[in-house]
Amino acid sequence: MAPRASVLFPGECYPDYSDRPLYSFLAKHYGWWNRYTQKGRLAPADVHPFQLQKAGTNKTNYHQRIPYQSKDMTNDLEECQILEGILSPITQFLDEQLSQLLPQEHSKLASLGETLPGAATPPAYPFTNFVVNICASTSAHKDSNDEGLCVVIPFGDYTGGELCLYEPGLTFPIQPGDILMFPSSKFTHFNLHFNGFRGSFVLHTDKKLGEWKVQRNHWNHIHRHEA
Repeated sequence: MAPRASVLFPGECYPDYSDRPLYSFLAKHYGWWNRYTQKGRLAPADVHPFQLQKAGTNKTNYHQRIPYQSKDMTNDLEECQILEGILSPITQFLDEQLSQLLPQEHSKLASLGETLPGAATPPAYPFTNFVVNICASTSAHKDSNDEGLCVVIPFGDYTGGELCLYEPGLTFPIQPGDILMFPSSKFTHFNLHFNGFRGSFVLHTDKKLGEWKVQRNHWNHIHRHEA
């Protein structure tokens, strides 16, 4: 992946070390979100969501009422498709393994990805999103908006950069070829400092898609009018 990364992200893929002042890294997000969407809890039941406007406004963004693609995905779909192709053997392997070893978790993740608008297929199925991190070193955090499991897949040539899970007290010296899976909303996690070129794929699913799956963002009370 490292040579391809330098072509996709020119000027970003070089040896670095995270233990320095003003350190920053590149993170690009591809997939589907349902955060910050407009909910229809108080909407009248006899008006279709695409015909409903807020009083006193001239313009309405109707697409704010349904799940939407990330900006990185819409701004460069070709880039997303190239990365999706690189990931495809891994996501297929994860899909098979999860369905056999963790069927309940797999079923929940898959069901969220299977209810996207327009019958869209998420780029990292059964996960709805993937992130490409270039030389990432993160501080301690929980991803409270992730649903269930998260997957980390490192690439590059580096030393250090171990991934730590605080609550269970575990440290994983993950290297290219490793796949680490854990519940990112439950465990505080972070990276130790690294030297070299370290990238990673992170696969995850937006928990807020559950509101779309079950209640269509609370617009499902709208009466259907047959022609």
